[in-house]
Amino acid sequence: MKNLGFDAERYASLAGFESDWRDTWWHQDTLELMAARLRLSEVGRALDVGCGAGHWGQRLSTLLPEGATVTGVDHEPGFLDAARARAERFPHAFTYVEGAAEALPFGDDTFDLVTCQTVLIHVADAEVALREMVRVTKPGGVIAAAEPDNLFNALAFRRHEPAPPFEETLALLDFERRCLDGKRALGQGDSAAGDRLPQLLEALGLEDRRVYKNDRCAVLSPPYATPAERMTVEQLEAHADEALSRWGDEATARTLYRAGGGEPSEFDALWELEQRSRRRLIEDTRAGRHRFTGGLCMYLASGRKPHRR
Repeated sequence: MKNLGFDAERYASLAGFESDWRDTWWHQDTLELMAARLRLSEVGRALDVGCGAGHWGQRLSTLLPEGATVTGVDHEPGFLDAARARAERFPHAFTYVEGAAEALPFGDDTFDLVTCQTVLIHVADAEVALREMVRVTKPGGVIAAAEPDNLFNALAFRRHEPAPPFEETLALLDFERRCLDGKRALGQGDSAAGDRLPQLLEALGLEDRRVYKNDRCAVLSPPYATPAERMTVEQLEAHADEALSRWGDEATARTLYRAGGGEPSEFDALWELEQRSRRRLIEDTRAGRHRFTGGLCMYLASGRKPHRR
């Protein structure tokens, strides 16, 4: 069920590839601090795995030294043209190629930095993908993964004003858990993979392992006047009239829910509850009533590939 069953163009719209919305996930000064801690000033060649429309690698390019190059790789060729067009804003040299995270089309010991953002949550086996990332990294180079815990985020995003009944929040959180478990059971990824990053990096024998947490709060407060707030509202409005969830359309969510051990007879009521909750949030936002101050749980975990002994 690649891209939650959507074609590349549709998924790109749902995932916010068409705007700068994904850039609102990070403060620039936070990334500058990470760059200093990870010594990104030493990077000559960087690889962005699962690059999508290029947002993460392009954002990191602002932290790399003059003359550094960035390569992006993605399994979906439909994303790569958007990445190439978007890269024209940035001064570094970018190359985009088709390939899978689990079988990167590059030789061993090629890059100084190999990184990904919200990719390990979508692959069948995060350790396999990370092992490939380590393989193509030069000895002494950095592997860095930015991944969320989306079960935590599911609760955070449902804590807002006007507050829904807490019983509704609990029911929808269990719906999220079942879909997350179903996605994992079907081999489509672990949407809570972020909290497993330290163990994964340790299992691969990386040195100088570090784990940080994003400091970004996804604040929404009327009149939604900041650039980040406006982009969030625009992303919400872009699909306001559609029957969707964080797990895709009804058929996709049903498949995931059942694979996660959900009771089939309960799905329709939960789906309708999800849609009522979504419609209410959109109506409250349009009326200037919706307020949200939740944190975005995104981890940035890194390690260095050992030198051969």
